[in-house]
Amino acid sequence: MMSPATAQIVRDAILDRVVEQLAAKGLTPSDVPASFDLLLEGVIDSFGVVEMIVMLEQRFAVEFDFDELPADDLTKVGVLSEYVERKSHS
Repeated sequence: MMSPATAQIVRDAILDRVVEQLAAKGLTPSDVPASFDLLLEGVIDSFGVVEMIVMLEQRFAVEFDFDELPADDLTKVGVLSEYVERKSHS
């Protein structure tokens, strides 16, 4: 059984996946605030959002419930990380 995810572990997984795109914007993962929106900042596109969700579901054994997480929050690093942490504990 996998140990439940922490928001920090989830954040690291998200940002590891986009490290090159962040670097292209002159950012490192540690520069990224919790409010950073991956889609609005142009780090991922809508297909990238789908890929990110699939990766998180598989890696952390969670299932996204889109009634629980507004679409606007789906691409915000902090909100997304905390959501996956909550789901992994439930």
